[in-house]
Amino acid sequence: MHVTIITTTEDIASQTIRNELLKIVPFSTPKTALNWNKDIFKSILHFSPKKTDKNSPSLEFTLVETDKSMIFLDDFLSPDEIFGDILVYASRHQSKSAQPALLCHTPGNFNDDNSAGGQPFKISKGSGLLSYYCFKNLTDLVQKEENYEVPVNHEVTHHGPSKFYQPSVFIELGSTEKGWKDRIGGKIVARAILNACRDLVENHFHNGSFEKNEVKIGIGFGGGHYMPSFTKCIINKIGFAHTVPKYKCMDLTTDMIRQIIDRTLEPIDFWVIDWKGLKSAERLHVLSILEQFDSIPIKKSKELR
Repeated sequence: MHVTIITTTEDIASQTIRNELLKIVPFSTPKTALNWNKDIFKSILHFSPKKTDKNSPSLEFTLVETDKSMIFLDDFLSPDEIFGDILVYASRHQSKSAQPALLCHTPGNFNDDNSAGGQPFKISKGSGLLSYYCFKNLTDLVQKEENYEVPVNHEVTHHGPSKFYQPSVFIELGSTEKGWKDRIGGKIVARAILNACRDLVENHFHNGSFEKNEVKIGIGFGGGHYMPSFTKCIINKIGFAHTVPKYKCMDLTTDMIRQIIDRTLEPIDFWVIDWKGLKSAERLHVLSILEQFDSIPIKKSKELR
C-alpha cells in the first residue's frame, strides 16, 4: 500500500507535522519520482519500512510538499497528477473557539458552496477504516503523552479538495498559531499518520484490496460540526467515511447519496442518524431519501454507542 502524505509551506501546522515526520522517519529522495508535477510539488521524499514478515503486505510512504493551499489543490492538479493508494493531508485547524485540538475528517462539499476549495456538489473519496484509525491513534497517543490534555475531535465532511480518485483524510493540528507550532502536538499527529497507515495495512489490506473485518462502516447524518453523537460510536469500532452535519442535511439529494456510496471505499454497513441532532423536517427529509436505498439499514446513533 502506497500512502502519500501532503504538506504545504503556506501552513505553519503542516510544517510542524512535516518536521516531526522527518525526525521519526528516514525519508530520502527517490531514484524515480513518478510523474509528480514539479511546478506544484517542490519536494518529493520516499520511505519504505522493512517488512518484519515476508508474507505481510508492503507499505511505502511518499512525503510531498507544495507551496499551494491544500484545500485548493483541485485548482492546480488533475486527478491523474497525484499518486498513491491513500492521501493524507497534514494540516492546520482553525476555529472561532481558538481551543487546542487534534482532529481528522474527510474532505468534500455537499452543496454548491466551494468557497473553501473543492468542487461544488462533489465529495472526496472517503474511507471509514482510514478515518477510524486516524481518530483512534490520535486518541491513544494523547492518552499516553504525559501532561498533554488536548481534545481529539472527528469533524464532518467539509472543504476541498474533492476530485482526486484516492481515499483521503485531513489530519489536523489546531487551533491558533501557538497550537500550530506545538511540537508535541505535531509529533502526535505525525505518529498517528504512520500508525494509522500501519494498522490499516496490517489489519485490512490483503491481496491488493481492503477488508473491513471487525470495523463497521457508517455514514452519519445530523448533529454539529464535531460529531459528538457519532464519536461515541467510533469507540465501538464504527468508522465514518462521511458525515453530513445538521446544517447541510436539507441540501441532500438522491444523487448525493449515490455519490456517497460511490465515494466510500468500503461497503457501507449503516446509515447512522443523530436523531436528536435533527429537527423533525430535517429528519423526514433525510429518511425519505435514505429509504430509497433500503439495502443499507438505518440506525439511530444511540443504538451503536
